[in-house]
Formats: sequence, structure tokens, C-alpha cells
Amino acid sequence: MENDKKYPLVHYWFEALSDAWEFIEALHRDEQPYHLIYQNNKILCVVRQRQDDYTHADWTVGYAWYEACGGVSTFNLNDFNRLNEIDLKEELNKLMIK
Repeated sequence: MENDKKYPLVHYWFEALSDAWEFIEALHRDEQPYHLIYQNNKILCVVRQRQDDYTHADWTVGYAWYEACGGVSTFNLNDFNRLNEIDLKEELNKLMIK
């Protein structure tokens, strides 16, 4: 586990595929939402709040894997230009497991 203040969501890195699958199977049993990213022969698993358990901001359609891992998408350029660090942190924090 590599959680820190810079990135508040619970996330795990796996180097062994068997360890990752064991963890993923447990998430499925618990009906726990997550995102998987494969990078540099490692698997990143980001554990998150279920999308229907919170209300997202008007400037986004919700956070999927891209946004949960640092990307930003908005409906239009005006929304994007108005965003600031606080807006992004608040939205990302909605995905934290309570």
C-alpha cells in the first residue's frame, strides 16, 4: 500500500500477477469498486467509492480510471479554465473509502 497526502485514494502496486488476482478476487467478493492500470510490468489497483454513493460536481460526468489516476476531463473549455487545485482535490476526495 502506498497511500500518502499527495494522493489520498487507497492504492496498491503489485509485481506478481498471482498476488494481484488474489486481491482483485477479494474486491469482487466484497463488491468493492476499483480501477486497474498496467504500467512498467506492474499493476496499480486504485480502490474507490462506488459512483452512485456520491454526487459529482457539475463540471464532470464523474471520475473513472482516467480521472482517478490524475487526468481531468470537463464538458467544455470554460469549465476547464475555471478549475483550480481545490476543485480537483474536493472531487478526488469524494472517491475516498469512508
